[in-house]
Amino acid sequence: MRTGLLVMIAAGLAMVLPATAADRFDDPKALVAAIYAEYQPGALASEPTAYYSRRLQSVFDQALENRMFANDAAISGAEFKPAEMFNPFLPDVSALLFDLTIGEPLMIGDRAVVSVSYHNFDHPRLLSIATVREDGGWKVDDVAALGSDENWLLSWALTYDPLGF
Repeated sequence: MRTGLLVMIAAGLAMVLPATAADRFDDPKALVAAIYAEYQPGALASEPTAYYSRRLQSVFDQALENRMFANDAAISGAEFKPAEMFNPFLPDVSALLFDLTIGEPLMIGDRAVVSVSYHNFDHPRLLSIATVREDGGWKVDDVAALGSDENWLLSWALTYDPLGF
C-alpha cells in the first residue's frame, strides 16, 4: 500500500514539475510543445535556459559575465534578480496565451526550425525557434522574433545589445 502511494506521488510530481535540462525530446516539435505547455494556466515554467543547446548556453553565460542584462533596477543600484531576465519564449511580463500554433519542423540533418505563433492577451507573437540535435535529443539553439512590432535574434541580442533586455 505504501509503495503504491509513493508511486502515485512520484507520477503526480512528474506531471506537474517543469522540464529539466535532463529531459530528452525525440523531435523538435515535441521540444517546442513542452516549452509552451509550461505557459498554460496552473503549469510551472522552467528557466528558459533548461532548453538551451551548449552553444546558446555559452552565449547566455557570456552575457551574464558581461552584465548584458541592464534594467531599471540595475541602473538605480537595486539588486539584480535573475527572475527578471528576458524570456525569449514568452517575452511579456504576464501570460494568457491563446491561438497557440506550433508549426511542423523544417529539418536539415541535425538542425531544424520550428515556427510558433500565439496571442498573449491581444498581442500577436511570431517566433522562429532554431533547434539542434545534441546528446541524443533536441535543444533550442536560437530564437528569433519575427512579428510586425518586434524583431530580434536572441544570440545577437545577448552578444551585441549594449542596453541589454
